Amino acid sequence: MVAAHLRIVPLDPTRTLAPRVLRDLIHAHAAPADRLEHIHIRAGPQGVDVLAFVDSNDVGSATEILRRVISLAISQEPLLSLWRIL
Repeated sequence: MVAAHLRIVPLDPTRTLAPRVLRDLIHAHAAPADRLEHIHIRAGPQGVDVLAFVDSNDVGSATEILRRVISLAISQEPLLSLWRIL
């Protein structure tokens, strides 16, 4: 299992979400084949850090899985429509 990290930001600063809500929205778009084990959210002044543990031996592959899952969540969830991956 390896950790993957991405930072996401709302384009509109008034569209922030509670960490639990954001985690649940991202997790809802992960398929079993993504092997996403845990998602941790930490909000900061430069955006929101998403740390996910992926059942993989390759950090690059794990990061791509996390990027795909977050991109899917952003494209399909109205609450994330104004969010982007940095």
